[in-house]
Amino acid sequence: SQGLQILVEGSGHLLYASDRAGLGPICDVTFKHPDLLDGSDVYLHGVDLATAYILIFGKVGRVFAKAMTNEAKRAFKELGIEIEAEAFVRKLPDALGAANAKWEAASHEAVTPLAFVEAVKRKGI
Repeated sequence: SQGLQILVEGSGHLLYASDRAGLGPICDVTFKHPDLLDGSDVYLHGVDLATAYILIFGKVGRVFAKAMTNEAKRAFKELGIEIEAEAFVRKLPDALGAANAKWEAASHEAVTPLAFVEAVKRKGI
């Protein structure tokens, strides 16, 4: 087991955790419990542009990651969202990014986070 893949904390309390990798658990919390992400701290192993767009849509407060793509970093910085990562990379290592491959491609086609989120809702995770 790779352990927890996502943690969401707010006001010093654990709000959500999942051991599933990929966009699935992030979309679950974003679409089913949108209030949980609003202003919260999110901890992830890997953050690519697809993940960043979902977190931006969820109005996160801060994002912490082991690895984050430079594109994700730019997307967060443009909106003033505080980020921290052990490494900023051009592309996530396969162990972190493989689960998001099809969505990462779609995120590059979307012009905005909202356009990407709408595509995810239409196509499903």
